[in-house]
Amino acid sequence: MLWLKFGGWFQCRLPTDPDPTDEPRGVSGYVTALAGEPDLDRIVRLQPPVVERRYCPTIGVSVQAVFQEAALAGHPLLGAAVELLDNPKFEGRNGIIAEAGFEPIVPFHLRISKGAFSLQRRHQDSEAPPYPELQSSGTIASPAAIAEATGIWDLGQQWTERQTKLTSDIAASGDPTFVAAAKRRLQTMSNRRLLGFFGARMQYSFPLAGASAISDPQDYLSGPIDPDTPWPVEFWFGGWDPDCLSGYLQGYLGLPFKQQPNELAVGAASLMRATPSERRA
Repeated sequence: MLWLKFGGWFQCRLPTDPDPTDEPRGVSGYVTALAGEPDLDRIVRLQPPVVERRYCPTIGVSVQAVFQEAALAGHPLLGAAVELLDNPKFEGRNGIIAEAGFEPIVPFHLRISKGAFSLQRRHQDSEAPPYPELQSSGTIASPAAIAEATGIWDLGQQWTERQTKLTSDIAASGDPTFVAAAKRRLQTMSNRRLLGFFGARMQYSFPLAGASAISDPQDYLSGPIDPDTPWPVEFWFGGWDPDCLSGYLQGYLGLPFKQQPNELAVGAASLMRATPSERRA
């Protein structure tokens, strides 16, 4: 089995309770689409975001380590981009499909790519609510693990620094759209209760058993991967920053190699198929 560890910042612009799931701008919840930004769409993006907010982490999830019994230093897949295809969303639907903290990510179609290399697989080729296998196992408090993964041990201090920078930017700006957006961000960060989201994470673990596709012209995988055996994937979403609408993702994908036939077994099978005279020879 080859294991790929991945991690990085994701973005998800989604309305929050008590807003309905399809609220495009954000009215009653703490999340709003800022002035000049497109509507909220709930899509979980692991690569460059639909919109960037000043002083927020750079969005992008990539392969951080490769293991085969031990870490493989300098492996060519280090830095490969990790994506979720087909516009996946947290499908809680205000508790209709799943309660808060247990929301499944639907669809789940993972791709890892670097240059000519590409590997992708779906959870299943068809899905049906309430998507029990795709649901999170729940939310747990993990402030130290999240701080170590993100390098952020005090989000409140970061918010204070952002507020100072945004206040200076507002004073220097003549753009009314930017000023309106920045003031709304200052309002969000003034609610320090929202900092509590950062130290929690949602954990997921399930097999990928749907359609797969692999392009590995330079043999980065060092052998054929079995497309008929499910690929295990485990990961967590955490470090949620309500100002940036971003959080941290970290996980592992297991890639089982095809079993190579045992030469002795092959020879024995050939002998069993041979005629008596061929066996004597």
